[in-house]
Amino acid sequence: MAKTIYGPVISWRLGRSLGVDPVLPPKTCTFDCVYCQLGRTIHKVSSPGDFEPRVHVEDVIADLEEALEAGLDLGLVDYITFSGCGEPTLHPELGEMVEAIKRLCPGVPIAILSNASLLWLEEVLEGAAKADFLVAKLDAPDGTALRLINRPAEGLTHELVMEGLVEAREAMRGRGKLAIQLMLVRARGRPLNYDAPSLRRLAELISAVGPDQLQVNTPTRPPAEPYIEPLSQDELGRAVDFLKRELEGIGTEVISWRQPALERLGARGVSLRDAITSVLERRPCRFHELCAIAGGEPPAVRAELDRLLSEGLLVVRTYGGERFYCLKG
Repeated sequence: MAKTIYGPVISWRLGRSLGVDPVLPPKTCTFDCVYCQLGRTIHKVSSPGDFEPRVHVEDVIADLEEALEAGLDLGLVDYITFSGCGEPTLHPELGEMVEAIKRLCPGVPIAILSNASLLWLEEVLEGAAKADFLVAKLDAPDGTALRLINRPAEGLTHELVMEGLVEAREAMRGRGKLAIQLMLVRARGRPLNYDAPSLRRLAELISAVGPDQLQVNTPTRPPAEPYIEPLSQDELGRAVDFLKRELEGIGTEVISWRQPALERLGARGVSLRDAITSVLERRPCRFHELCAIAGGEPPAVRAELDRLLSEGLLVVRTYGGERFYCLKG
């Protein structure tokens, strides 16, 4: 069975992030976002009742204890983050996992990255609200855009996403922070959600939720669909300037403009090959990112990548003029 713990990885949003993946490959999600760096959703499900967990609380804790025994230094970790091969709020034991990790790693804040599709369910929100930082997606100004961009499973609507976000704001109040993550995209040159009416409506919706923070981005890694394109720096800047004016009092920033330092982290207790593949299962990476995450010297990382390529386990994709290593799906 694949490990539930991976990294630490360098995250634009969260700094040095130790990943927890309660879903595991293949990708299982309530959405099939056109821009997803994991590619298309293999298993698209509508509710936690449709999800069959393959790992449980004891598995996550065993993997984390193994990493700590192998030398993982929690002093180098800014966040422990639930994110991986799908939507983490599908897991019925998410809240128990958060509580168990807090006991094992006191003082390290816990984040959950969610697409906000299930937060309207009381039992889901109860578990997600145990985190210190809940980062929830809102890309669509309306139901039509939701179907174009996020391609939700049957029964999941824009109204339910908004209901969940509003309830999440109340649940996190006084307990932790809530951020909304907005991905601005276009398809073959056509804006999907950053034209003036869409941005105006998104600003209204975000204002109604009142999050602590708005994180804006555009695709920087190879997306699920080849027709999806990122915004230019100027386009992104203009969109963010508009949102800042409309959302005074809500911290708004382009996450990819943070450019965190890529200091060497190094996975502990695993081979170089396992360190590389465990990360690539969750995100495409550039060569210098893999050197930092795996902790290997560049020649050794290059040699291992060449072996994986020759075995047909990896592919190289070019996006935005950069080369990304991806696991072959």
